[in-house]
Amino acid sequence: MKKLKNPKLTIRMKLFLEFTLKGEDFWDICCDHGYVGIGALKSNEYSNIHFVDQVPQIMERLSQLLKQTFLRLDEINCHLHVLPAESLDEEIKGNVLIAGVGGLTIKTILDTLLQSNKLKAKRIILSPHTDEAVLINYMISAEFQNFYKINSKEKYMEIKKCRTVYILDALSVQ
Repeated sequence: MKKLKNPKLTIRMKLFLEFTLKGEDFWDICCDHGYVGIGALKSNEYSNIHFVDQVPQIMERLSQLLKQTFLRLDEINCHLHVLPAESLDEEIKGNVLIAGVGGLTIKTILDTLLQSNKLKAKRIILSPHTDEAVLINYMISAEFQNFYKINSKEKYMEIKKCRTVYILDALSVQ
């Protein structure tokens, strides 16, 4: 089997981790390659790390990378969920990161999880690549603001593009 390269966190990925609440669970939703979640695992600053992506091949590759990096997956607090994030059937607590997908996708995930009473995260970190206006309109809607408020909005440059990161906090422990 071909050895997968050890992931290095970009400045943007390190920023995501800086914004989190330590000691809590960390959910890397639409995790793609899983580098941010692996960075969270390596830091030993989180209770459990959850990787969520609906593409089986992505999750198989991530599983192989985790086995290479950590050798014994049964000794780390790591969980892989191969399904669309809006289909998660457990309470999502701690930190949630959704990045690298469009604002419409992020809105759909958040709205579905809130409607099903699964989203109980203390902090949500969002970084849409497209459809940012759709996400903003959702975040300022009364229905969303009953649960979360925008704590801060950060801008950063990534490959000649300005990206936004939204840090949201729960209004109360739900």
